[in-house]
Amino acid sequence: MGSRLENRTRSLTLIATLAVVYTVLRVIPTFPMVGVPGSRFTSSDFVASLYGVILGAYSGAFCIVLGTFIAFLLGRPPVFLGLDFLPAVVNAFVVGLIVRGRRGYAILIYLLLLAAFLGHPYGATLVRITPFWGHGSLTFPFVWLHIIGLVLLLSPAGLRLGRLIACHPIRLNAAGFSLLSLVGTLAQHLTGNLLYASIILPMLSEEARAASWALIFWLYPVERITIVVLSTIAGVPIIRAVRSSSFVHIKGGF
Repeated sequence: MGSRLENRTRSLTLIATLAVVYTVLRVIPTFPMVGVPGSRFTSSDFVASLYGVILGAYSGAFCIVLGTFIAFLLGRPPVFLGLDFLPAVVNAFVVGLIVRGRRGYAILIYLLLLAAFLGHPYGATLVRITPFWGHGSLTFPFVWLHIIGLVLLLSPAGLRLGRLIACHPIRLNAAGFSLLSLVGTLAQHLTGNLLYASIILPMLSEEARAASWALIFWLYPVERITIVVLSTIAGVPIIRAVRSSSFVHIKGGF
């Protein structure tokens, strides 16, 4: 009984501490948001996947919600009608499911997000782009990188992501976490796109909507890869430091 109470107290302390950390990162701006003048992403995007690994799907999501609302109280203005926590929550939730051995649920959530975005009346399915060589134009799937993330999640490599984090060589830890972070941040991006398409785009003209998606098409791969790289640099040392504690139970598998 005493041991169970002690573990619960330690877990609550960890959640509270990480919520404070998330709050601080939530008020530090990074990339500008295309189509939302004056708004920026925040440094908290770099730790969403890490929270899923350390805390799991449910506690990680709760910690992000708590940190986001505390940041609102401290003056960070909401962009998506107070639903700003949803993208990072989805990231942590998907990653948390994968490392706790529930990859099937993570796949289902990813598929539902992808289908919802492709079926959204203001979403982007195909984007007309001008190649770098400058001759003519071609139509390309907007979600090409998200499809790569889905293939990764469905592949045999997706079964091993949690196990790679649990390995001792740091290069395997980095490989596993970077792939987890890629899947998580792409799920986060789909969620953010759904909020953007539902809340911001209805106020714009058809031409402005098309121009926004065309610009986002070029920017989001760079943005997502940057998040993965910085998340891995910051996250791997932390995971290696805490993975032997009672807070981290990595199973991997389906």
